[in-house]
Amino acid sequence: MQGRKTLEIRTWKTEYRGPIWIHAGLHVDEALDARFGVRDLFRGGLIGVAELKSVEPVDEIGWEAWRDRHLDFGPFKQGLFAWVLSDPKRLHSPVRTSGRTGLYPLDPQLLSRLSDPWTSDELGQ
Repeated sequence: MQGRKTLEIRTWKTEYRGPIWIHAGLHVDEALDARFGVRDLFRGGLIGVAELKSVEPVDEIGWEAWRDRHLDFGPFKQGLFAWVLSDPKRLHSPVRTSGRTGLYPLDPQLLSRLSDPWTSDELGQ
């Protein structure tokens, strides 16, 4: 949500384009947090929204050329896709909610609470 990561690497593609809510999982990777100089991050809910602009296949040349955009310093693997993200907006207050793998619609009640997430400070946790 800092705008440093503009590509999200996935093993699958989607035809969907548009806003994507960003969910911070519960798993803590202490080495990764240390590498990026972050600590005590919110985990287990929605932290913001970004626009999914396109999905591009990643080859070895793209992996290296885009490294500063996907921030993954591991080795290239076949079968990856770069989800091109733009316009990240952080929620003023994260919203605790369960997540799951893949793209999925949010519960309508939750979605109504998020109708204007970047200007509202009244979101519950």
